[in-house]
Amino acid sequence: MQKQQVYIQLIGNLAIPLLGYFWWNWSLYFILLFYTLDLLAALIVVFLKARKIKQVTQNTQIPTSTFASVAIMFFALIVALFQIGSALLHPSIDFQKEIIAFLTYTEMGIQQWIILVPMVGLMAYSSYKMEFILPQLFLQQDEKTVWKNYLKEQFLMVAFSAILMLISVAYHFSDLVVLLIILAVTTIYNFLQKTGK
Repeated sequence: MQKQQVYIQLIGNLAIPLLGYFWWNWSLYFILLFYTLDLLAALIVVFLKARKIKQVTQNTQIPTSTFASVAIMFFALIVALFQIGSALLHPSIDFQKEIIAFLTYTEMGIQQWIILVPMVGLMAYSSYKMEFILPQLFLQQDEKTVWKNYLKEQFLMVAFSAILMLISVAYHFSDLVVLLIILAVTTIYNFLQKTGK
C-alpha cells in the first residue's frame, strides 16, 4: 500500500472517534460501539476473503468452520470486554439506553444509524476491494494464512482490551485518557501493519 493511502486511512481512523468525542459529545461507550461496528465489518471482510480464495483455489481441505467459530468467539469476547470495562468505569450505565441513543443520535436532522452503519460497511468493503481484490492477493495468499493473520490480530485485541480495562479501573482513568490510549495503540499498530515494519 502506498504511504499516502496509509496516512489517509490512519487519519480517517482517528478522525471519527476524535470528532465524536470532542464535537458530537459522544461518550467513551459510544466510541466503543463505533469500534464494535468496525470489528464486525472486519469480521465480514475476512469471511469474504476466505470465500474468494476458496473459489479460486477450490481447496476444501481448510477447516473454515473451525476458523470461523474461533473468529466469532474472539469478536464476542472483545464485545464482552467492552461491556465489562464500561460497566466497571461507569457502574450506573444503562446499556440498552446507550445503544438506542447511539443509533438514534441525530446530527443535521439525520439519525446516526442511517449514515454511520452504511459508511462503516462501505469503508470496509472499499478496503477489501482496493487492498485484496484489485492487487489479486487471493492468487498469492492461502485461506489458512488469512484466517491465522486475522485471529492473531483479534487475540492481540482481546489482550489489549483486557489489560486496558484492568489498568483503567485500577487507576481510575478518565474516559479521555482511555480513548487516547486506544487511539495511540491502534494507530501505531495499524501503521506498522500497513507499512510492513
